[in-house]
Amino acid sequence: MLDMASNTTADNRLIHADWVLTGASRLVTLAAPTTENPLGIIERGAVAARDGHIVWVGSEEALAGAIDLAAIPTSQRYAAGGRAVLPGFVDAHTHFIFAGDRAEEFHLRHAGVSYEELGRQGRGILSTVRATRAASAEELYALGLARLRSFARQGTTTVEGKTGYGLDLASEGRTLDVMADLARQPGLPQVIPTFLGAHTLPPEYRGASPAQAGRAGYVTLVCDEMLPAFVGRARFCDVFCEQGAFTVDEARRILTRACELGYALKLHANQLGPSGGASLAAELGATSADHLDYASDEELDALAGAGVVGVLLPGCSFSLSASYPSGRRLLEHGLSIALATDFNPGTSYCESMQMMIALAVSAMGLTLAEALTAATLGGARALGLADEVGSLEVGKRCDLLVLQGADERELAYHFGVNLVAQAIIGARPAEVDG
Repeated sequence: MLDMASNTTADNRLIHADWVLTGASRLVTLAAPTTENPLGIIERGAVAARDGHIVWVGSEEALAGAIDLAAIPTSQRYAAGGRAVLPGFVDAHTHFIFAGDRAEEFHLRHAGVSYEELGRQGRGILSTVRATRAASAEELYALGLARLRSFARQGTTTVEGKTGYGLDLASEGRTLDVMADLARQPGLPQVIPTFLGAHTLPPEYRGASPAQAGRAGYVTLVCDEMLPAFVGRARFCDVFCEQGAFTVDEARRILTRACELGYALKLHANQLGPSGGASLAAELGATSADHLDYASDEELDALAGAGVVGVLLPGCSFSLSASYPSGRRLLEHGLSIALATDFNPGTSYCESMQMMIALAVSAMGLTLAEALTAATLGGARALGLADEVGSLEVGKRCDLLVLQGADERELAYHFGVNLVAQAIIGARPAEVDG
């Protein structure tokens, strides 16, 4: 098994740390993977951190020779108790700031009403837009706080959050403000904000005469007012490029303007059909293309060539009773892949990355090692954070999770329950209770 005990200083002085984890049965580092050890597992491994970042990783046997343990107070020594320890999950695609409830819609859909028909009825995204616009910042903050605590309870330590349920300047800005407020709170998952003003056409721009003028008017609003207003407040700009949402030309206009303003790019692509979004993501060099259920072989090759991460969202397939895209197929085309929940009120009301790992193994053709990598380091790559999170390596944030049991292979095998005993964020226990 892997041993990283060489992380001592050049002159062999003991490394100063202010936090240490010992007692891990198996430390899954995701560092220096090999064919024989694809998860970089250290049997009976240990981790030391300072100021919330990892300063040493290795076998517990080598710990005392590397770390000044006497300087670490007892309160900052975490005993894993013979349980498995992994990097914290990185959920690279969520919509966790919203108000309202769509339980009735879920059951109507499973009674045979199509997603598109629900949209024509004013349900779907538009019903969440109405509720979110009506909610105060305080209400949205309380909802977001409860959801982030739930993410943390289940082992997620970094969460991407999209706007897209406001669809006007004030409401989209309020969503970003709430995410910024939550990001400043200690003990919660790190929040990465994404502007998704182009989620769907808002109701006030529908039915314009002619209808296309309404569409063009909203795209202009996104490009000329929203994007400039949110520079520095959102790291990414995303577009839902799909039939019934935004066309390839509309998405190209929005994302090109976003790139000019300094946003990194994401794209909802080819979820409901061959929309052309995957090709656009490759053309623009987006950080990630998400969904990809209907991406062609040529599109996957283009995405791989452009270095775009493919984000798989099995919770949507589960919720929509749809077929699952093959994760194996993306890997065979050379894509780096991520797993994410797509936590949202309509098509994947689930904040459990453990569930996504189980679905990826049982329904998408991935091995556990591939699914775990996609849920951690893959998610970090999809957020441009691979140098900061996603694996247990010196210099990265000390974000990790401790399982209930001694072996990470319990994941996917034992599903439908929370297997995480404790999430650690920045070398501190996550805040999971109100």
